[in-house]
Amino acid sequence: MTTILNEVQAMQNPALGAALLWRFACGFSPESSPNGTPLPLAFVVLPIIFHAKSLEEVARTQVASGLRKFEEKFTDRGDVLLSIQPRMLAMRALSLRSLRVAIRVGLITLVPKEAVLWPRSRVSAPAEAKALSDLLKSAEKLGTWCRDVSLFEVAGLLKVEF
Repeated sequence: MTTILNEVQAMQNPALGAALLWRFACGFSPESSPNGTPLPLAFVVLPIIFHAKSLEEVARTQVASGLRKFEEKFTDRGDVLLSIQPRMLAMRALSLRSLRVAIRVGLITLVPKEAVLWPRSRVSAPAEAKALSDLLKSAEKLGTWCRDVSLFEVAGLLKVEF
């Protein structure tokens, strides 16, 4: 049992979470966008990307398809979407630690007055490790999807409360 917990902790750590939040913000706020990433969205990234079934569907869905198409894939498996909220609450501390790391190392900037995040760099992530590269691409894709809908729609489609 301890081995499994150690493996989960090795995978779900604040440094990796910080990189995922950064790529999500890059997807949400490309250089041409006047809008920063709303802070509440930072709390949906890890529960989706660190969950095997939802990550698989993010990876299999094309960028142009959007969040609605992602949500449609779970019509017969609604439990996956309904489990995002409890995972979001369970991973809240990890998301906050990841956010702190991302800000501290200069991956993203938080604008408190507006409650938005901005990526400080938009360079592509190195593709040395395929598994890591796939996670980062999925986080960026999720950010792009969320950019195309309102915060209210994100909450409705993903069945979460901010």
